[in-house]
Amino acid sequence: MVVKFLWRYIIITLSSVLYAIGIAFFLNPNQLAPGGVSGIAIILKKVFPFLPGVGMLILIINIPILILGAWKFGIRFVLSTIYTLIISSVVIDIAPSLTNITSFTNDRMLASIIGGGLFGFAMGVMFRMETTTGGMDVLVKLVKQKRPHLKTGQIYLLMDVVILAASALAFHNIEVALFAAIAIYVSSVVMDRAIYGGDEATLVYIISNRRKIIAVRMMQELEVGVTMMRGMGAYSNHDTEIIMCVMRKQTLTKVRNILKEVDPDAFMIVTSANEVFGEGFKSHFKSEI
Repeated sequence: MVVKFLWRYIIITLSSVLYAIGIAFFLNPNQLAPGGVSGIAIILKKVFPFLPGVGMLILIINIPILILGAWKFGIRFVLSTIYTLIISSVVIDIAPSLTNITSFTNDRMLASIIGGGLFGFAMGVMFRMETTTGGMDVLVKLVKQKRPHLKTGQIYLLMDVVILAASALAFHNIEVALFAAIAIYVSSVVMDRAIYGGDEATLVYIISNRRKIIAVRMMQELEVGVTMMRGMGAYSNHDTEIIMCVMRKQTLTKVRNILKEVDPDAFMIVTSANEVFGEGFKSHFKSEI
């Protein structure tokens, strides 16, 4: 229990630092507002230079949002979020002065891709660890409770449109806003990959006259579960059985090799399963992000 707790906070700490690096060394120095509270803080700092650092602004803006989070999600959620928020905010403000580096690159395209990638990956890991950086993360979690079918990155993308428009006005530069849009898109894609990547699988349907042999070989050689579904050929009007199987993506090549050996004329449909619950995959009791 103690080891699990410590491991969780090690991962949270590392992801908080990655999140801060993305903002401190890539996005903020290139005036790229990545959406969310961090984007709002970058915009406010530009419009009102006398305000404290971006990290401190993120901390201040988050206070009322954290109160809402405590009310909706409980004290455990808020405590881990406060820890994440403090670590990331401190690193954002002190990292440039400690390293004497203001920016890793002045190329805004490079900054938007790398900064957005770090930003999105870190937030995805935080969500998997059941914590956030506060701000829009809390609001996104509220939306997910009401609309669980929506993907986290997609929700962020929708909420960030307004902030993106505000950055164009604040910086008086449409190009900056366009690069910020790239950063937001990259972060949403990487975030969804970090959150859902391990849950994705491949769903196959196989129609073959030698289906029983194929099914047995799949179960024995690949150790995957197989379901036989009843169907009827529209042209022949003959009853038949269709193999349905959910598997890891890397297993698909082995299935194709079996078909080449047993029935090269077999008809196989391959599609993606975004999330799979059950034995060998994600637990039904796993908390939703």
